[in-house]
Amino acid sequence: MRASDLVARFGGHPAGELGIDLEASGGPERWLVASCLFGGRIDAEIALAAARALEAAGLADPQSVALARPEALEAPLIGAGYPAPEATARKLWRVCDSLARHHGGSLDALAAQSEQLEDLATRLTRLAAGFGAASVARFLRPLRDRWIQAREIPLHPAARAAAIHLGLLTEGQDEEGEPGALRAALREDPEQPSLADVESALTRIGTVACSKDRTARCPLGDACPRRALDALNAGSFSARTPSE
Repeated sequence: MRASDLVARFGGHPAGELGIDLEASGGPERWLVASCLFGGRIDAEIALAAARALEAAGLADPQSVALARPEALEAPLIGAGYPAPEATARKLWRVCDSLARHHGGSLDALAAQSEQLEDLATRLTRLAAGFGAASVARFLRPLRDRWIQAREIPLHPAARAAAIHLGLLTEGQDEEGEPGALRAALREDPEQPSLADVESALTRIGTVACSKDRTARCPLGDACPRRALDALNAGSFSARTPSE
């Protein structure tokens, strides 16, 4: 199965699903707001619904969020069925208020002050308590091509596990730093899917099955090459057992 087929089946990056152009002016800022809604045990569909609810309420960018009261953010989240809406609303408001006060609401300005990934990540985590390393990594992964400092963000571990199981990577490739091997593999795909879209699709697969080597749960079903290999190995073992 080609990487583009995975994107078609499992969907691309949430930013694209929300109509956010990460290369356009204001794109990273809109993604910052939305990215705060993902992660942990939050269902992706609920996070998407919450992001759309904030947009419908005119609260899709940091400037608008910073000008609102945290309580104003709760109603859209509650309407979308988002869990713990009060805590998330306060964290989102703190992140956006800090960006507005310290960086004029511009993530490009924040990034311009950073020389390397570690510096950029540190500045982002300083925006507000609760916006930690996992949140920063989730925010930066689709922005590898926007800011050179972000290029070294490694693949999501679940995405890398799925890429290995599906033959897009081999063991030892893209263990850390910029995912150059996966980029090279994607250039061989006639559809030329984006790294962000493929990584998101792989993360969905890997979270369910690959990261814990639970091939029986793979959403690809019988099309999962690792499941087929496991079945073959199990059959070979069973065939040997009587004579042992």
